[in-house]
Amino acid sequence: MTYFVYFCKRISKVMIKVGTISDWISSKPQRGKYTFSRDELLASFPGIKPETVSAKLSREVRKGRLMIPLNGFYVIIPDEYALRGFAPQPFYLDDMMRHLGRNYYVALMSAGSYHGAGHQAPMTFCVMLEPPAMHDKKTDKYSTQYFYRTHIPMEYVERRQTRTGYINISCPELTAIDMMAYQARSGSVTRAATVLAELVEKTDFGRLGPEFVKVAPVASFQRLGYVLEEVLDEKEAADAVYDLLKKAGVRLQPAALKPGKDVDGCEQNSRWKIIVNEAIEIDEL
Repeated sequence: MTYFVYFCKRISKVMIKVGTISDWISSKPQRGKYTFSRDELLASFPGIKPETVSAKLSREVRKGRLMIPLNGFYVIIPDEYALRGFAPQPFYLDDMMRHLGRNYYVALMSAGSYHGAGHQAPMTFCVMLEPPAMHDKKTDKYSTQYFYRTHIPMEYVERRQTRTGYINISCPELTAIDMMAYQARSGSVTRAATVLAELVEKTDFGRLGPEFVKVAPVASFQRLGYVLEEVLDEKEAADAVYDLLKKAGVRLQPAALKPGKDVDGCEQNSRWKIIVNEAIEIDEL
């Protein structure tokens, strides 16, 4: 009987230790998991009131152990990032999008940096989504900006391994055309051209079929071809883009290099039908 009581006390102590919220959070990185949802935590502690769980989570955030990139979704900050006070987006983005049930890919300058176009390290992490819209996340420590397209063309998205799992990244060719299609929100045509200068060696538009032309407006392909040929002197890459447009049966119409800017008195490029209403000066690499 004495041994039985002793055994029960030992089991009780172990359960109390393992059953605390702090220990539950601490155990996840040991299993390679750095994210969890509030609902997941509540399900693991059905005997604790939701408001108690919320209070505990708030304390963990104040201590710098957790960050909240999305309401109800938590990221455990690894020890090596404790001084920064946040974990990089690749640590949790895939888990967060799976939690939301959303298709996505890392896009624009952020994708370019994965492909070696890192001359200008992006201050903002760019993510492409299908609607509905999400609010951009900007704090004094990190920034995530969301862009949108009606359909995510997953056949042009690469799945890269990370320390905590995987992440979706646009392939070099999709990254290049996105830089043109989203230049208004991502910076400028000059900034796009600067990224393309480093990205172009990773592209191979000749490997793509004419269906690729559907991923963006034709004018974006015209701008891309013009920049490749006339600004970057990448004739081979430009020819591959032109061949794609020909295979797709596209007929080019005049388009401004910089949408929304006045084109009066501007010259038009004969091959790409681009009205050159913006001067491009590539940053030194």
